[in-house]
Amino acid sequence: MRKSLTLISALLFIVFNLSAQENHRVNDEKSGREILVGTVTRDGLAGMGEWFNSEYNQYQPDTMVVAHLKFHSGDYPWVFIALGTWCSDSREQVPRFIKILDQLEYPADRIYMVAVDRDKKAKDFCIGDYDIRLVPTFIFTREGEEIGRIIETPVESLERDFMNILNGRAAAPRN
Repeated sequence: MRKSLTLISALLFIVFNLSAQENHRVNDEKSGREILVGTVTRDGLAGMGEWFNSEYNQYQPDTMVVAHLKFHSGDYPWVFIALGTWCSDSREQVPRFIKILDQLEYPADRIYMVAVDRDKKAKDFCIGDYDIRLVPTFIFTREGEEIGRIIETPVESLERDFMNILNGRAAAPRN
């Protein structure tokens, strides 16, 4: 599933034009709790409860794999993360992935996050263009082309799957 320059163009448009609408809270009808919908930031996620900081602090990425990932520092792809703050997999995997990115000193301008509701709607963001069926979904693009995804949970670990994607050995998607 390769996306053309449309993916990067759409991300750039959203980053520059919707940033004022970040971290939009709505009431989740199923749980009765607030969730985020639309573009989100790390601070927005951290403000949703203790789950973010707890997962972030507890996760210990494989330092050998992280060191290998640092060799790609000049060639990091864009990362698009679709998540649900109501979703247990998102609450577990997204803080862990952000910890990996922090250890890599990953460029913040290459990371874009969108939170969806249970119907996979993201306010003013058209998530359907990205074939998001399960959350979280981490999409990696380079030069406007999708180079791989991690869907819902990693095959090996987040950092190993990330390394495999950078090395062109992405695992089969879980759809």
